[in-house]
Amino acid sequence: AAPTAAPAAPTAAPAAAAGAVASFNAPRATSYAPLEYVALGDSFTAGQGAPPYSDLNCLRSRYKSYPVITSLLSPYRLIANKACSGARLADIPAQLVGVGTSTKLVTLTVGGIDAGSTEILRACAPDPGSADCVGAVQASQATLSDPAFVAALAGTYGQLAATLLNARVAVLGYPLLFKPGASPLGDLVNQGTGALNLAIQTAVGVTPEPAGVDRIRYVNVTDEFADHGIGSRVPYIAFDPSNVMAPSNFHPNALGNTLGYYRALANDGVLRR
Repeated sequence: AAPTAAPAAPTAAPAAAAGAVASFNAPRATSYAPLEYVALGDSFTAGQGAPPYSDLNCLRSRYKSYPVITSLLSPYRLIANKACSGARLADIPAQLVGVGTSTKLVTLTVGGIDAGSTEILRACAPDPGSADCVGAVQASQATLSDPAFVAALAGTYGQLAATLLNARVAVLGYPLLFKPGASPLGDLVNQGTGALNLAIQTAVGVTPEPAGVDRIRYVNVTDEFADHGIGSRVPYIAFDPSNVMAPSNFHPNALGNTLGYYRALANDGVLRR
């Protein structure tokens, strides 16, 4: 009897294997579906320091902005990067138009232009000791010390949180662009960046949220960019001394967007589900 019964066993194995394959190929649970992500703000979120660009008006990096990298390496999938070179606080409401309530994460850099960063670089690059440079720095300091500036930042963050009720809002700071002590201009710009970051962090802290809700977070990127400014051995900031007018200059390059901005988001726990 045994020899006649033996052939029946192999017929069960293919059936079991087929079942296992079917089970392996079955769709994953919906909890593992990608979460929607939108990026807003200025040139630092657009990825201006990492060409080529997908949009020549806004100078959005096609492949190497931190939002693109975040989308590749996290559970969040980039639905839109609306950040644009030169964007100010007043431009954020327009960027917000069309962003759906299913968005789970918003990242943002904004405030640098409002604080006079462009004017400082333009006035101080030729001669950090010039009257034009001193005037630009003083104007920026006046803006940063004005409570109205912090209030404007907080108003922007509050609008994002109130509009996108299901989203975390990650407000990223700006990296120190220069290796400390590398140049008088670098130290001047770094000092201004530190003051700007303090204003941003303060604004996040005073933005009203409902009790028990903590959806707006300041992400400090200083540690991730430390020792990698312009003038360092491995800079995370783009700068071409042969073409000081290159649009990528003074912005995070591909390394900065990956090991600086993306890593700061990951280290801060923003990218957890």
